[in-house]
Amino acid sequence: MKKSGIIHICFVLAIVAIVALVIVRIKGWIRIVDPGDISSSDDSVAEFECHDSIMPLTDEEYNLIRQNEEVILVFGNDPFSDNCGENGSLSAMVEEASGAKVINCAITGSCIGMREPAFDISKSPMNLFSPYYLACIACSDMEYSVELSQAKEALGDMFPENGELVLKMLSDLDISDVDVIVFFYDGSDYLNNIPTGLDEKEYDDPFCSFLGSFSATVELFKKAAPGARIIVLSSPYMFYVTEGGEWEPCEDHPNRYGVDLSDYVLGQYKICVETYDISFVDNYYASINLENGRTYLTDGRSLNEEGNRIICDRLMYAMTYYDK
Repeated sequence: MKKSGIIHICFVLAIVAIVALVIVRIKGWIRIVDPGDISSSDDSVAEFECHDSIMPLTDEEYNLIRQNEEVILVFGNDPFSDNCGENGSLSAMVEEASGAKVINCAITGSCIGMREPAFDISKSPMNLFSPYYLACIACSDMEYSVELSQAKEALGDMFPENGELVLKMLSDLDISDVDVIVFFYDGSDYLNNIPTGLDEKEYDDPFCSFLGSFSATVELFKKAAPGARIIVLSSPYMFYVTEGGEWEPCEDHPNRYGVDLSDYVLGQYKICVETYDISFVDNYYASINLENGRTYLTDGRSLNEEGNRIICDRLMYAMTYYDK
């Protein structure tokens, strides 16, 4: 068996047990907040509860580790990959605001959770661009040429424009050089009916759930890059767009598993806070929400330039929170 195969199998066997434990722990934690139940003295503005949890990087004795924050590694999908590098794009804003080198590994159309079967790229080609698969490449000398060929053949013209470049960047990366690891995915897992991970009956493989794949990815980086601070930016609000073009609250349109985007956001929040002690920035309620979303979204889902600025400011808030 090739070395890469051995490494991959070891990762899978080690992480599956961890993910199973995490999934059990988070069941019952989730408190769903219905924006319709939140009152305000001003009927035009709902006061949403903010679920921010900004955590520092600490050593084993919980002493604060101060960083230079010169290299930021980003994993995500459309919000970070749209118009990448152009003026007004989120990646360009973050690079300018932080003064850091941003290694942007966001892939348009990708999700956090994998599709069944999780590790057969010939049948589930976009799994190659899931954060867990990308993390495996970044944190080891994993060989991916076979998977790349399979993904190209399966996806054809739908193969991500920057897909091969992202894989090459991660393969060449020294993970110890990274100061901050950022996750920012929109509501694609909700839209694509990826199970949340709260009910084991919904999936056969924990990696094929939103919380299972996310947990495994964080666990991998916590072990391989202990000197990097992890910051999770939640999905901003997303509207359900009807065939007639009307924007309706996503809470009114649960996916096939009977859940809406808030279930994914709050599940991610609980894992970040209760399990991993990593920073979580709430964009769903505190940044771009049901009340102001029409101002900052172009199609019910995509961020406009003003929306990008809000997300950039929120990331800078988290990154500089302990710079005092």
